[in-house]
Amino acid sequence: MDSDSDGPPPPERAGYHLALGEAYRLSGENDLAAMHYRAALVCNRNLAEAHVGLSLLRMPGDFYLAWLERFYTVLAPATIIEIGVAEGASMACARPPTIAIGVDPQPRIAFAFRTETHIFTETSDDFFTRRGPDPLLAGRPLGIGFIDGLHLYEQALRDFIYLERYCGPRSVILFHDTVPLDEATQSRARDTYFHTGDVWKTVLCLKYYRPDLDIFTIATPWTGLTVVTGLDSASCLLSDNYDEAVSRLIDVPYSTIERTVETAVNLVSNEWRAVESRLKARRIL
Repeated sequence: MDSDSDGPPPPERAGYHLALGEAYRLSGENDLAAMHYRAALVCNRNLAEAHVGLSLLRMPGDFYLAWLERFYTVLAPATIIEIGVAEGASMACARPPTIAIGVDPQPRIAFAFRTETHIFTETSDDFFTRRGPDPLLAGRPLGIGFIDGLHLYEQALRDFIYLERYCGPRSVILFHDTVPLDEATQSRARDTYFHTGDVWKTVLCLKYYRPDLDIFTIATPWTGLTVVTGLDSASCLLSDNYDEAVSRLIDVPYSTIERTVETAVNLVSNEWRAVESRLKARRIL
C-alpha cells in the first residue's frame, strides 16, 4: 500500500481537483464541478477558490458589488454609510453627488473613490456612540446603510440598530454575508479564509422582532445581499430587546436552517426585476 494513503492528501491534489472543478463549472457540468470542489476542500479546507466555486454554482449571476453599484446609481442616495470598509471596493461604487461615509478600525484602501468620501478609523460602536454621522448627515435621513463589518450576529444587529436611528421612510439598509456556504465557513470562530460568520441570524432576528420591515435577500455571489426597507427611526423594539434577541439566536446552529435557507432569509432571484418590484411596493423607487 502507498505510504501516503495513511496520511492527509498531498497538497497538489487540491490544485488538481480545483482545476477540474473550474473546468466542469465553465462547461456547465455542475454536479461534477461540485464534487471536485469538495474534493479539493478535503485536501485543503482553507482553499478559498474552491469555496468561491461552490458559491458560484449555487448563486450564479451578478456579483454583490454590481448590486451595490446598481443601488447607489438607481437610488442616487444623498448619503451612504458603510460599516466595514476593508480595501474600499464597495465605497468605490458610490458616485457624485452622494456623500459616502465609511467606518472601519483598520481600513486598507486600495481603490479610488469617485465621490466625496469620509473614512473613520474606529469601531462602529465608538463611531455611533459619539454620534459620528451627525455633522455629515446634517439632519437629513440616511439614504443607504451597508453592513459588512465584524461578521458576528450580535455586532451586525447592533450596527442595524445604529443605522436605523438615522433612517427615513425611503432609506435602505443592506447586509452582506447572509447566505452561508456551509457550517464550517459560517463559524463564529473564524478558521477559514472564506468566511461569512453568523450574520444570517440577523435576518431571522429581524423577521421575528420586526414584522413591519420588508426583508429579502438577493441570491448574489458569493454570500448574498439582504435588503431591508420600511425602516422606522423611532422604533425601540430591537434596542429594548437586544439582550433577549442575542441570547435567543446566538447558539442556534446553521444546521437548523441549512435545508430551508432560501425561506429563512427570504431569498429572491439574482435579477433586477425581482428587486425593483419590492422597492416600488415600498415607494423606494
